Amino acid sequence: MPPVRRARCDHRAAPYSGIGWLPRSSRIDDDVDLGSSDGGGEAVPVPHDALTPVLVRLPSAADVVRSAATCRRWARLVARNAAMLSGALPSLRCLTLGFLHQEDAGITARRRRASAAAAQPCFVPTAAAGKLIGLQSPSRTALADAVLGLGDDRDLLEHSRPVAARNGWIVLELRQERYTDSLKLCVCNPTRGELFMLPPLAGADKPGDYTCALYTGHDLASPRPLSTFFRLLIVYNRRACAFSSLRCYSLDIGRWSKEAKRSWGPKIGCLRELGQSVVVGGVAYWHLRRSAFAVRVDTPEPTEVPMPPTGPGVRNLPRGWCSLGVDADGNLIFIDAGLCNDLDDAALGKGSGAAVRSNSCHLSVSTRSVFRPGSGDDRCSGQWERIDGRFIRLEQLKVCFGEDKIPPFGEKMTFRWFCEKSGNLLFTLGEGTSSPGAFVLNIATKHVEKVADGIDCDSWKNFVGYEMDGAAYLASLSRS
Repeated sequence: MPPVRRARCDHRAAPYSGIGWLPRSSRIDDDVDLGSSDGGGEAVPVPHDALTPVLVRLPSAADVVRSAATCRRWARLVARNAAMLSGALPSLRCLTLGFLHQEDAGITARRRRASAAAAQPCFVPTAAAGKLIGLQSPSRTALADAVLGLGDDRDLLEHSRPVAARNGWIVLELRQERYTDSLKLCVCNPTRGELFMLPPLAGADKPGDYTCALYTGHDLASPRPLSTFFRLLIVYNRRACAFSSLRCYSLDIGRWSKEAKRSWGPKIGCLRELGQSVVVGGVAYWHLRRSAFAVRVDTPEPTEVPMPPTGPGVRNLPRGWCSLGVDADGNLIFIDAGLCNDLDDAALGKGSGAAVRSNSCHLSVSTRSVFRPGSGDDRCSGQWERIDGRFIRLEQLKVCFGEDKIPPFGEKMTFRWFCEKSGNLLFTLGEGTSSPGAFVLNIATKHVEKVADGIDCDSWKNFVGYEMDGAAYLASLSRS
């Protein structure tokens, strides 16, 4: 067995600075006089140190936004206390700005001849993005504009592959020719115009198949959502090893941790197929068969967390038909999809008698199980519990099949990404459905938004959802 690889010398992430999707004027200076109306009308006689506790007690962040709209002074007060308010109030559902996909990851002679814009990851905005940051249509330059500006380094993101995103941050694997002998990652925040280049993992340290998870300032015991802090966990395989390995990069430490071995199970095959990770309570989770694979990420040295091998309601479904998520109380949940026959009322508990089968079904999404961590300080135990979850019938989204084709797993429907703060599930529908395209479903309100049209959406590769952090949005309310 090859020796465990240790961290190399301190090599801090190299920062870049772009213009950001939110204007720099939204950053509040500590010496701003909140008692001045600054042309926005007469000053409210309530002192700001008395008004802040009132804002914290409002029912939702949406009410805080409405309060900020009353006058410029209140907007600046909300912006000054954005970090505290975003942590104390339920998140806004409008924070899901869209998603990235990349069909041109990697370098070939043919791709080198392609235009620079065509080689960039494509950002597809939601309706909320149009209102909040002015992005109205898909763009292959929006990300580079935000984090690199108009400088000479705009080719940096050409052919890059989106691999993860959380709380406003995106992880990209750089795939230019000069990085072919190493794994080169960058972490960027397009709403704030920040980008950090991580030290490469090269030679014997270069991972093979891998997946990753992000831990940010929102997740700290004392949250710092507006800080640049992040920790990136990668879980990877190497051909010479019979086990999966773990390694973290922490921005505050400025180096990769030593390599750690997975301790509670065999080598995980096809790590990229695990898809998105969800972080709850300092632990990153990936759906794995009938339970989850879990790694502690709230310490610089990652360690695997043992999980129960099975859980009631946690199904071993094909990739794309299930997802992990987070409920309104911050608990890890299991979400799955199904197809309901249009005439089968008995299957939904709304009728009696024999079900009538047709050649079309409509899509349904349900929450069946929640994970309860153990009571110990190390959170190294827990169990899945079946719940009377939410059953969402999407009758407007139908799937057709022939007489010789049995649903549900032969149809082109794919869960793509779950946005933890806003509770939005991104999914795509392909050929054989009534409305092919890309959609955003809010689990709480059952509202569905179609953000892209066409059967090609279901074949998009390197798909990563993007959710702006709520603190950055509240801080931006002081502009204008």
